[in-house]
Amino acid sequence: MEEIDNILGYEGSYKIIQDKDAFSFSIDSTILSFFCDIKPREKNIIDLGTGNAIIPLILSLRTDKKIYGIEIQENVYDRAKRSIELNHLDDRITLINDDIKNLKNLFKQSSFSMVVSNPPYFRIEDSKHKNDNLEEKYSRHEYLITLEDIIKESSYLLTDGGSLNLVQRTDRFIETIDLLKKYRLVPKRIRFVYPDSSKESYVFMIDARKNAKSHGLKILTPLYIYDKDGEYTEEIKFYFHFGEKHD
Repeated sequence: MEEIDNILGYEGSYKIIQDKDAFSFSIDSTILSFFCDIKPREKNIIDLGTGNAIIPLILSLRTDKKIYGIEIQENVYDRAKRSIELNHLDDRITLINDDIKNLKNLFKQSSFSMVVSNPPYFRIEDSKHKNDNLEEKYSRHEYLITLEDIIKESSYLLTDGGSLNLVQRTDRFIETIDLLKKYRLVPKRIRFVYPDSSKESYVFMIDARKNAKSHGLKILTPLYIYDKDGEYTEEIKFYFHFGEKHD
């Protein structure tokens, strides 16, 4: 059943259409949207595997640059498109219903200064995480697109010095670094994310630059989702209230 929700934690933020019986966006997409280091010189931005377009919606609060999103699942794309229309963002966000592996037929090489992606986390063989719902299955597992596909296509799309901003499971960190190196993307910022200070990191966010120099890597301070009392940390609260207007 479809519902209309706020993308952030207050009334008056942009709205998003979601099917709660299928796939809803996670906090990982939210924190990735704020991790992106958007420079004034950015040319344009594309979100690979945009799902319900949560990342373009949040990014549109942070920049007036043109944002694209590509999504292969037609029903997911349809909801995302209606969300963009609901928020009157058609002139700033363009969604495309196509396969990421077809991007070479859609865009010229080096067309973007920033690529963003919250890709499927699990390999097909990771059966313990599988879901019978097709939307959930395709969003969480690499049936339609792999991590290597995302990184390969990002390298094609990016200008020299352009950035790929990615979130992925921490247990795939070494694999991610190896793939970035293979496609000439150099890590510049890495931030590990933890449920709270007593637990291990579950995902990391990485900003990798195309054909950049190999020095200058920054390991940022940890990001904790919850404090010791089980409440959202101040940083997460700031994200959820970003752009909120007070009387």
